[in-house]
Amino acid sequence: MTDRSFQRANDESRERLAHLVAALTPTQFEADLGEGWTVASAVAHIGFWDRWQAERWTEMLTGRWSASNESVLAAEHLANEALHPYWAGIGAEGTSALAIEAARRVDALIAAAPDATVDALEGTSIAFLLHRHRHRGEHMDHIERVLAGAAGAAPTPVPGPIDREFVARNAASRRRLATFVERLREPELALPTEEGGWTVAQVLAHMAFWDRSMEARWQLARETARVGEPIEPVSLPAFMDEAINQPLADLIGAWSGHIGLAIGAEALAAAESLDALIEEVAPGVGDTLVRDWPRTMDRSIHRLAHLEQMDVALSSVRAPRPPIDRSYLDRNETSRAQLSDAIAGLSASDLARPTEDGGWTVGQVLGHMAFWDRFLEARWRAAILAGAATQPDVLPHDLADLLNAALPASWGSLASQSDGLVAETLAAAEAIDALIAGLPAEAPVLDVLADRPALLDRSIHRKEHLEQIERALG
Repeated sequence: MTDRSFQRANDESRERLAHLVAALTPTQFEADLGEGWTVASAVAHIGFWDRWQAERWTEMLTGRWSASNESVLAAEHLANEALHPYWAGIGAEGTSALAIEAARRVDALIAAAPDATVDALEGTSIAFLLHRHRHRGEHMDHIERVLAGAAGAAPTPVPGPIDREFVARNAASRRRLATFVERLREPELALPTEEGGWTVAQVLAHMAFWDRSMEARWQLARETARVGEPIEPVSLPAFMDEAINQPLADLIGAWSGHIGLAIGAEALAAAESLDALIEEVAPGVGDTLVRDWPRTMDRSIHRLAHLEQMDVALSSVRAPRPPIDRSYLDRNETSRAQLSDAIAGLSASDLARPTEDGGWTVGQVLGHMAFWDRFLEARWRAAILAGAATQPDVLPHDLADLLNAALPASWGSLASQSDGLVAETLAAAEAIDALIAGLPAEAPVLDVLADRPALLDRSIHRKEHLEQIERALG
């Protein structure tokens, strides 16, 4: 029998949310939760993610999409970062209604899911698609603790959240490794690097070995951990690393020489397997391990060092790339000036005027433009963090469609209640244009211009929507 007890928990959390927001005063909605969050923005956050998951469920139940799309999972933390300014700007009245309606809709979709879908999700890393009560409860607990503290009651101490940024860094380093492997050619395997004369093939095999070794230690730690105690893998003293690396290098060289370019696939497979395991065990890992032994969780530290070594080796034999046409910088500046002129002095009635694009209002179009500039800014920053030569995440149409379907309600609420929408639209454009203009010299500009030019030339996206706004306003 399929266990559907989560449905009752979802119902109870939705009722709790309705009671909570109904009892909040305007002053309490503005209460500071820390790190730039207020009660109102936390409620808006709850509502958005319920709307987001409702769009995913709609696609899943019609058979058009899979729940475990990796690109969506990898981008969710960036969506949080890009959306926070909007949540902070939405007024309390619209926030509450949107959040409750979003919870009602997603819970109804989950309740309609067939048993086979429920069984496939339960117990996995994406079981949150079923258990919406967990996400709501986490934020409602936080709100209630802060409000209780403000009222003079002693809040219940809770442990701080584990820093999960290592998950994003691991994913970014893995993508950079995949790009490196894809461009690697057979003769380049024998190129020496500065790492004690190791060849590129040896460095790749070295990376694969240590990721596999770490994976084995994590698996053993998970199997032997006692209930209630943090999961910690066996550590190796630094001198043991060297004792292993030196004799292993010759063996690795002989092995990698036999399998050729397949060594790259081995390194990538090891990284993917380890990163998936790390993300799975992360909730059971103590903060001490993350702080004192970061390489056990953050594998990008090890990978990026060796990727830099191999990039230097390959740059000595690869022909210099052609000059980059950076005229997109001028187009960005021109389109930003056009945006500034088009939105200057817009009134509330102007923002509420509909356009021909699916009934979106002018305000919703501005929210759309600002969000995608902010989201791209977050993706470029994540790429730079992974290494200067890394491209931003590929965003499939499925993910873009989910965002565009889930967000208009938030944009509409922001447009009707916030005088800052116009300023935010322009500020978002200025921020992404400045970041693009200041990209490091090693940034993969030619590759991006060839495959995804709108990630650099923001005038492509702005032109379409500026024309919509101008037609709507006459």
